[in-house]
Amino acid sequence: MPYPVRASLGLLIWMSWWWVTEPVHLAVTAFLPVVVLALFNFLPVATILPAYSEPLVMLLIGANILATLWRRCGLDRRIALVSLLGIGTGTRQQIVSWFLIASTLSAFLPNAVVAATMMPIVIAMLRFLGIADPGKNAFGSALLIAVAWGTSIGGAGTPLGGAHNLLAIQFLERLAGHEYLFTTWLWRVLPLTVLLTAASAVFMRRAFSLETERLEGSKAFFAQELRALGPMSRPERWGLALFGAATLLAFTRQLYAALVPGLAPAFVFLAFGVLAFAIRHRGEPLLEWNYAEKHMVWGLIYLFAGGSALGQVLSDTGTAKFVAERLTPLAGGGGLLAVAVFTLLAVVVTQITSNTAAVAIVVPITISTFQGLGLNPVPFVYIVTSAANCGLMLPSSSAGPAIAAGYGVNLRTMFRVGAALTVVIWVLLVVAGYLAARFWPGFGVA
Repeated sequence: MPYPVRASLGLLIWMSWWWVTEPVHLAVTAFLPVVVLALFNFLPVATILPAYSEPLVMLLIGANILATLWRRCGLDRRIALVSLLGIGTGTRQQIVSWFLIASTLSAFLPNAVVAATMMPIVIAMLRFLGIADPGKNAFGSALLIAVAWGTSIGGAGTPLGGAHNLLAIQFLERLAGHEYLFTTWLWRVLPLTVLLTAASAVFMRRAFSLETERLEGSKAFFAQELRALGPMSRPERWGLALFGAATLLAFTRQLYAALVPGLAPAFVFLAFGVLAFAIRHRGEPLLEWNYAEKHMVWGLIYLFAGGSALGQVLSDTGTAKFVAERLTPLAGGGGLLAVAVFTLLAVVVTQITSNTAAVAIVVPITISTFQGLGLNPVPFVYIVTSAANCGLMLPSSSAGPAIAAGYGVNLRTMFRVGAALTVVIWVLLVVAGYLAARFWPGFGVA
């Protein structure tokens, strides 16, 4: 095992251990890649520094500023009451509902954007319920985990779910020698996604140990509280308009990309965050920096960046590819065992690095291996890409878990329950994928 691979695995184990046991704040763990690379020099430090200022970090800063504005003007309380009235007061009903909403949205939108826009709403509702620290409350952690996992699992539903799906399509186009139609993805991969989403929803309904089965207060009580707030104030309307406009522009990027090519969703949120400091109401700014810096969740930003840096280390040093190549000989003759091995490979790699890196590593190995066995690799590309969307256990897995960790989710719970759900997903993908590859002729068409 080469030195960079050994060192990268050591960094992975160290960060995972600290994330799960929390001997230091999660944000502190996020700086370990910089310190370790500087000390042990198995990769230039400069290669990972961009991870701490990449566009998604700017998106989180902008969304965080706007969520802080909600808290300043009291909009968070109103949004919390509306959410409670709309979904209901059953805790498990809340968990499944937020999971399904996140899954649906992330099938059409980047999972980082969905997570960044939904989690402030969840935090607002939890704060209204008196849950200031989700990490110390089972229901609070479960709700954040539901959104995080929804953005991961649902992302496989369409090619629009993330860059990793588009990368898989690029591999398929090279393999087939012609343009790949998005409708083909819907017919091939969407059934697997629906199966995994339904199974995950059933699993999550019973997987968490909650303090109570029902939140305090009835719908009538929450309706009364909402009426007591009266009409929305002007600062509240500004807060809702700024966040709503940023979300709308982020989700309709294709409409103005040619006109303003540099205005990516990340910078849209940052721009509207800056506006919150500039707009005045009765001579006072909607949001002041002294208030914002005390109430923003800074750990969220650093933790997300640290998870991204770790994934880049594992990819650039060849560690993930090293692990993948060691498992490849176990594929045998390409039957059920091959499906099990390559699906397990994709599931494992996507837990320790980003899902885009997982696709970049596992899909080419899958194609070359099955071509070498004289088999059509297309069905296996669909299966491993679906598996690569299911990063659930660690902040390095995908954007959703990283953002949830930044908001203070209990990482032990996410790791423990996520490991169990990962096993369920792996088994389902192996069985369903093998049956589709064996008995569904169209499943092998690119």
